[in-house]
Amino acid sequence: MPLSHQKQAGFSIISLMIASAIGLFLIGGAGKVYVDSKNAFSARSAIASATEKARFVIQDLRRTLIMAGRGIPQKDDDIAAYVNADNDMRTFPAVGTDGILNTDANGSSVIAMRYADGPAPCGQAGTLDGAFSTVRFYRDNEGILICETTTAGATVSQPLASDIVVMRALYGINLDEDDNTADQYLTADEVEDAGLWNFVIAIRIGFVTSSSDTELLPAVYRPAAPDELDILGMTYTAPDTTHFYQSASTTISLRNRNGVVQRQ
Repeated sequence: MPLSHQKQAGFSIISLMIASAIGLFLIGGAGKVYVDSKNAFSARSAIASATEKARFVIQDLRRTLIMAGRGIPQKDDDIAAYVNADNDMRTFPAVGTDGILNTDANGSSVIAMRYADGPAPCGQAGTLDGAFSTVRFYRDNEGILICETTTAGATVSQPLASDIVVMRALYGINLDEDDNTADQYLTADEVEDAGLWNFVIAIRIGFVTSSSDTELLPAVYRPAAPDELDILGMTYTAPDTTHFYQSASTTISLRNRNGVVQRQ
């Protein structure tokens, strides 16, 4: 019988090269989508980290500082109380190492005030019920915002938030007896030099927060140069481009000192 030969069909080398190229293109596209998504997620995480810290700091400072002057008798908080040495009972402690500071060794303001009626500060349970409490907010050497309170000679500290880069405070002065609106905002040193602590009715606080060391900006999202941030009219240059930095500010009206101008 005669033998029949059948040709076997297959892929040519050109077909294989085209298929390989298409496969590599698809894999590369999928890889780019993955990398872009991962970078975007990391960037959003860094932004959320700094923003959430700013939101928390504003809420906690407001909750405590709004109590300034509550429960403090007028006789202990009049003009004479600020002309003479600190009586440990007036709303604002003396400007100095253990009280208010315009700028400390870390380049940040230290905010301090007193009240004697209401919830205990700095995470403590219970209420003050007439016990004078001095509350200080400051940034420590590690960039942690600390709430420190001294009540009846006992001092307690509570860390509030990390990655606080710098904090600045200005004090709202009301010299017009016809309203309860701050006419101007001054630094602690300016208020002290002018003898105007008795006329402070608000505190304006500005600060810069950053993302943590575990939540850095991906290289593609990093600015070409460190950002310049405004903090209550002062320009602050971020120390690097690897973290995300957030500037925020708030004005806290000291409702217990409305009408303080009449204390003369």
